[in-house]
Amino acid sequence: MAPMQSSLTRSQLQRYLSVARNAAQKGGKRALKYFRRNVPVIKKVDRSPVTRADREAEKVIRGILHQAFPFHQLCGEEFGWDKSVKSDFKWWIDPVDGTRQFIRGIPFWGTLVALEYKGEVVAGVIHHPAFGLTLWAAKGQGCFANGKKGHVSKIPNLKGGTLTYGGFRLTSKSYRKRLTDLIAVCYDDRGYGDCFGHALVAMGQVEAMLDPVDKPYDIAAVKICVEEAGGKFT
Repeated sequence: MAPMQSSLTRSQLQRYLSVARNAAQKGGKRALKYFRRNVPVIKKVDRSPVTRADREAEKVIRGILHQAFPFHQLCGEEFGWDKSVKSDFKWWIDPVDGTRQFIRGIPFWGTLVALEYKGEVVAGVIHHPAFGLTLWAAKGQGCFANGKKGHVSKIPNLKGGTLTYGGFRLTSKSYRKRLTDLIAVCYDDRGYGDCFGHALVAMGQVEAMLDPVDKPYDIAAVKICVEEAGGKFT
């Protein structure tokens, strides 16, 4: 992403981050109401699953963001772009990142909210409602996990570290071969997947997270959190 063309003040970023945290937590709370409740699953056009939890949570988040910032543009996984608004401020929303895990009753799913300004992500929240973990970060202000400063691992390479990764069903055979070669180098590997894997990197509990199939709403919030924790995002 391009560097910021016009700086935002610390107080502005804190306000955006405060609203983002509120939106993520309230959206996540709505989704949590349906967790392990056998909600009906619908297949979208791309055959990915969606539930009532995804849609209701996104509506909650959109409502909070729109009320606070009516002239900002919103884009969520379930309802797409608000095309009636044009703005340098764009909010990325993933109400349930890890829907397949949500459906199976696995608690690693999360709610993601991030703000992009003039092409750069400047604030983001990763909220894991099922076990009460929230990470947040703003540009130049560090990353925090439940209020504690987060920092990536000091282990210098994967030979002594742990790699976690997302799903690889849709990738090519050659890509999967490179993944297995990479795993062979590591001290350990675990397939936590989705935003939880990125959160573990930001908290220094694993050294790397690899996910080959993502959209902007999947990665905007984790990008700023990992970078503000001292990590590299590519």
